[in-house]
Amino acid sequence: MEKWNQSYGFLLGKVLQRMETKFAEGLVPYHINARQYGVLLFINGNPYSSQKDISENLQIDRTTMVSHIDYLETLGFVERTRNPNDRRSYSLMITSKGKDLLDSRWEFLNDIELEVLAPLNNQERQLLKDFLIKIWTTL
Repeated sequence: MEKWNQSYGFLLGKVLQRMETKFAEGLVPYHINARQYGVLLFINGNPYSSQKDISENLQIDRTTMVSHIDYLETLGFVERTRNPNDRRSYSLMITSKGKDLLDSRWEFLNDIELEVLAPLNNQERQLLKDFLIKIWTTL
């Protein structure tokens, strides 16, 4: 094995790339990308968030966030309502159509995860998850 194939970053990157590619393929029929799916997940978990809140939490610049929300609203996945405390901002809610999308694609994402992790037994999967959580929480 070449040296670059032994790098943790390289190997993690390749696994992530494979999972992202498969997930992106599963989003094509819904006309959204993985970033927009992430925005929907955030809104679902944080109802009535403002575009600014989502932008800051997901580290997406404000102009791009406005485009994402406009697009997701056009598709009927989110709805905007005026924030009663600040007329300059909107509160965002996921629609039932958006919730259905999240649910169906979450199952699909789990199937991809199982496929990618198939070479590992249950104990190895749990160890990997524990290690990744430990690393992630320190970043």
